[in-house]
Amino acid sequence: MAFKFGPYFFTENGINGMTDRGGVYGLARAMGNRLYPIESFNILYVGKAVNLRKRLKEHLSNPPVTGVTHFFAESIGTEADRINREYSLIQEFKPVGNTLLK
Repeated sequence: MAFKFGPYFFTENGINGMTDRGGVYGLARAMGNRLYPIESFNILYVGKAVNLRKRLKEHLSNPPVTGVTHFFAESIGTEADRINREYSLIQEFKPVGNTLLK
């Protein structure tokens, strides 16, 4: 199942709207269609964080992959649920950033 929320612009303003709660996120590149269905984005990297806003700001300064224009995110309360959701999203999207970093 695709991300529940997003896309958001991968900018400081876009990230500032994120929660300080834990969750999962996907870093993406727009594929040209500005109507924003998930199919209009190439998910480049999927991750999890204890604090979504803090982690996304770290990635803004030092992205794990190049070409990121947008991100998707979901707030998820427990670490076990974040691990499971991250795994499912990686299996669904097979992001190049997760493949190259392993």
